[in-house]
Amino acid sequence: MADLVMARLTPTRLDDLAEDAYQRRRSADLARAFETPRVSRRGRGTVSRHRPFPLIAGAAVAGLAAAAIVVPAMVSPDTPPARPSSTAAHPPATTPVDAHSFLLAAAESAAREPATTGRYWYTLERTITRVDQSENKTERGDTRKVQAGKRNSLPFTASVATSQESWMARDARDRTRTITGVDYKVIFDSPDDEAAWKKMGSPRLGHGPVEPQVNNYNIRMQFMIGSRRLSMDELAKLPTTPAALDKYLRRGYQADADDPENPLQGSYHQYVWGTAYDLLAGPITPGTRAALYQVLADQPGVTMVGKVTDPLGRQGVAVSMKGESRYSSDVEGVSQFRLIVAPDTGRLLAYQVMRLGDEPQLSVAYQQMGWTNSLGQRP
Repeated sequence: MADLVMARLTPTRLDDLAEDAYQRRRSADLARAFETPRVSRRGRGTVSRHRPFPLIAGAAVAGLAAAAIVVPAMVSPDTPPARPSSTAAHPPATTPVDAHSFLLAAAESAAREPATTGRYWYTLERTITRVDQSENKTERGDTRKVQAGKRNSLPFTASVATSQESWMARDARDRTRTITGVDYKVIFDSPDDEAAWKKMGSPRLGHGPVEPQVNNYNIRMQFMIGSRRLSMDELAKLPTTPAALDKYLRRGYQADADDPENPLQGSYHQYVWGTAYDLLAGPITPGTRAALYQVLADQPGVTMVGKVTDPLGRQGVAVSMKGESRYSSDVEGVSQFRLIVAPDTGRLLAYQVMRLGDEPQLSVAYQQMGWTNSLGQRP
């Protein structure tokens, strides 16, 4: 009642004037907030963690996604000194902006996005993976991955790019659809690399279909956060305040860590990082997205990268966490895991794993995400 009374006392034009003022200064505010930091604070850590299941709906769809994306495992990143709580005021403009400040600004942007819904959650994602193994054709003509330890290093370097469209049904009575193998391409680093590939007999590179393949499912879709299975409606009801979401995530983390059969290894902040990548690409509300950025801002080990261009050429700001990745059973190395965020909306643009310097080993770019009401329709 108190809120209702105050709302009725507010002059009609006051909100409009405040919004106009906000929009006028927004560009300048974002420019200050997203400056590349001048200070980098780093520490050390050795705790290991294997990343839990990705946020993929349904076992059948998860299998298709796994064919296109090899999800890395991650161990403890560098751990800097604890950061102030996300409930504290933003630092002054003269203070070098770090990942903490950026994530709070991203939370503000995310909270201002309109809340929408629909019958299907649509995503169009582009995956680019560095080639680290080829596939051989057997005498029967089928294609099988070369077993670890039974292959030589490839005499060329290249990347495989492919896209996937998904319409994830909110209602169990509706059909879910994925289209895999969209716009499959092999990108060689140089003409000499392509010539070396052809000299090998042009072996197939990458995993999954090389032509568009439509897959329909008449099963109830469930999403996973760690080992928890959630319906789309349950995702929509996730907490929208940082304190409540932090409590929810800590319960999930503890349950996974206490699992007697397959206990989760690693720290809570690593769990939050993996959850952030998954949830930010899923059908969560603007409030949950904002709360997630605030929870992520309070985690140690997250550092500022600065302004970057994502694999689709879009401008964004990247934050990162260091760890170790595994692309196949015998390819490992220290990596930097990046989230690339659109500062004006708080939307996730891409997720990257950087290894061997700043070279991306895996990039997943989200070209489009949103709700739609018809199967096959795009937002």
